[in-house]
Amino acid sequence: MYPSLFQERLNRSLMVCQDKFEAAKLQKMKTDATNELESCVNRSIDDSIRVLPHLVEQIKSTINMK
Repeated sequence: MYPSLFQERLNRSLMVCQDKFEAAKLQKMKTDATNELESCVNRSIDDSIRVLPHLVEQIKSTINMK
């Protein structure tokens, strides 16, 4: 996974969170929607953080650093 793909993946996951939030707001569940948005964003960020070491290794490999 290269940096641009990493960013795209993070953006997509955050857009899913936003879509879920907007849908929940329409259903008049604003408090629950806000809590779920925070939880969704936290999960997306945590997932992205877990990928970072692999991304760093790929970048190092690409520029021949070990």
